[in-house]
Amino acid sequence: MSWEIYPAKTIFPTYADDWDRLNAELYDSHPYFDSRFVGPLLNFFASGKEKLCIHRSNGVISGALILQPDGMGRWSTYRPSQVQVTALLFGDARLLDSLLKSLPGFAWTIEFYAVDPRYSPDFSRFKPAQIVSPHAYTIGIHPDIRFADYWNTRSKNLRANVRRYFNRSEKESTTPLLSKSVTTADMSIGVARFGELETAGWKGAAGTAVSIDNEQGLFYSEILSRFALSEQATVYELSIGAQLAASRLVIANDKMVVILKTTYDESLARFAPGRLLLYRIIEEELASQSGRTIEFYTNATSDQAEWANFGCTIQNIQIFKSDSYVAAFSILKVLWQVLSGVDRKGANPASIGEPVAVKNCSRIDGLAAELGDLQQFSARDNIEVSVDWFELLQNNVYPNDSGVRYYFVAGRSISSTIIPLRLTTEGRIRTVEALGNYYTSLYTPLLINDSDLLTVRHVLASASRDHGGAHVMRFAPMDPESPAFNGLVNELRAIGWIPFRFFCFGNWFLTVDFNWEGYLKKRSANLRSSIKRRNKDFAAQGGTLEVVTNADGVEQAILDFQEVYTASWKIPEPYPDFVPSLIRRLSAIGMLRLGIARLQGRPIAAQLWIVGQDKASIYKVAYHKAFAALSPGTVLTSYLLKHVIEQDNVKEVDFLIGDDEYKKIWMSDRRERWGIVAYNPRTAIGCLLLIKEIAGRVTKLAGKKLKEIILKKKYLGSRAS
Repeated sequence: MSWEIYPAKTIFPTYADDWDRLNAELYDSHPYFDSRFVGPLLNFFASGKEKLCIHRSNGVISGALILQPDGMGRWSTYRPSQVQVTALLFGDARLLDSLLKSLPGFAWTIEFYAVDPRYSPDFSRFKPAQIVSPHAYTIGIHPDIRFADYWNTRSKNLRANVRRYFNRSEKESTTPLLSKSVTTADMSIGVARFGELETAGWKGAAGTAVSIDNEQGLFYSEILSRFALSEQATVYELSIGAQLAASRLVIANDKMVVILKTTYDESLARFAPGRLLLYRIIEEELASQSGRTIEFYTNATSDQAEWANFGCTIQNIQIFKSDSYVAAFSILKVLWQVLSGVDRKGANPASIGEPVAVKNCSRIDGLAAELGDLQQFSARDNIEVSVDWFELLQNNVYPNDSGVRYYFVAGRSISSTIIPLRLTTEGRIRTVEALGNYYTSLYTPLLINDSDLLTVRHVLASASRDHGGAHVMRFAPMDPESPAFNGLVNELRAIGWIPFRFFCFGNWFLTVDFNWEGYLKKRSANLRSSIKRRNKDFAAQGGTLEVVTNADGVEQAILDFQEVYTASWKIPEPYPDFVPSLIRRLSAIGMLRLGIARLQGRPIAAQLWIVGQDKASIYKVAYHKAFAALSPGTVLTSYLLKHVIEQDNVKEVDFLIGDDEYKKIWMSDRRERWGIVAYNPRTAIGCLLLIKEIAGRVTKLAGKKLKEIILKKKYLGSRAS
């Protein structure tokens, strides 16, 4: 597998068929990625420096994209203003690692402009550092709806305005008429008429209008003519009276319609002819039941968004050769901003698009008052990813802590992001950290959709400002493979902070695709024997087992749990009300599995398990030290494990925090939980802490390398002797 680099402008026609094959295989022949569009784009606007990058797997072309050098080891995708989304024709983002090594000279970063996440590889699979930022918010119309139903679900304001414009046109002139050109011969004429309209308006005055006599006009004429050969191009026109009022240039395939350009006669602005034309186009397309999505590919205004029934954030994604390069890039960027006065106070530490209002509350009930129903953030598989958990944590661990904050993006009828944080000060160091403590086995922002991570930068910037310009941010423990983890790293970089990952603990778990007997067959002979023998001895001595799952008897079960915990080897709970409150909450929402082992009526072992829709988590385990010889922990674990496998039908059992040896006996797989610590280089304290962090990591790495060298020398010396 390898990349080949060619001059794009001259060599592209040679690879056009393979380019279109990849586009068809990966993205259903997206019109913007079609060689009939990309070829003219290179012919008319390329400088000659662009490179066509071709990847081969076993001799077959398996990837393609076009890059251009930006100097000093930096590269970016070729994207002149005529294209609103970039073609990345490869299925596996991991190929980018080898692409960086294959580019001419020393390449340390590539910036991919205008990436549509629906039609691009999954960049989360690219492990080296990256920074993702919003480029534009595009909109579209899904085709699985009748026009009448579509129009009836638009805003009252939009419907009233369009009706008023139609009435005004009919009253002052005539009914607006829709016409369209679809043949190859008509395309140049259509572009010429389009250009005349645009040239007469503000774009003509600015010198940016399309004209049949300029490069833009010739470009659009050529691509429309190419698409028209297969009946995939249309010039739509709207006339009011005998006067051309509006025009739209469109290309398509059997999956989507892409609106390339739109213009209107500004002297007829009182009729809003652009809107009336759009109405007619949508009406015709939905009535045809073609099944094609209408894609606007624009940075939508609120007025434009009223026409859509879906939206998507187009992204800019910058990848780096390693974490070291992104750290150096971020530091130099901040230094330039500070020295140039672009961001002297750090009030707007990143180019984060349209202003976003961020608000915060100090308690969950305040959050409910602001947002209304919080049902979408209630406990499902994991109570720790819910408002229930954070309310328990605050009420029992941080009841009087003024630093607890719940941040959310304001101005939405339903918030899709809540980030529970804690603002702390130790000495002179101001820290923004995840709301959690040692009770927390997994932290994550509360998100309805992973795409909402691109709003997190606004929250982080707001929290930093609220804390007087924070020096440190810390989030742990988290799943390093989760979108939330990678999203936080990205968003910290996006606001100019320097993040580092750190190891928290190992996490043992069991993937369940068997019944109890199947589980036992996969365990060691020693464990199977121990379970059988210990259960037999326990029963023979009058032992009983119980699982409490609801509010019935929960108070006595809490007392039993506390009795066992007090008599165990465990350190007393510093917040004695937390676990009882958690048990009560779990019993109320159906997630409680509290196991109690009793010997002749006396509780001698207790385990708190939490069961969601598909997952059981082993949260707290304890047994009475005086009865250790009976192995009541083994007895109760086997009982609860059988219960969640056969009665709750879970797909996973999670032993949560730590690499304790006994967990390996029961579980089958291990993963890790990591954290993120980030420093603010705009502050003196943040810079000092950043230097300390880097020095510590360099020292640790040097020590590891030195140890490897010493061990290698010892090994070679022993072989020689």
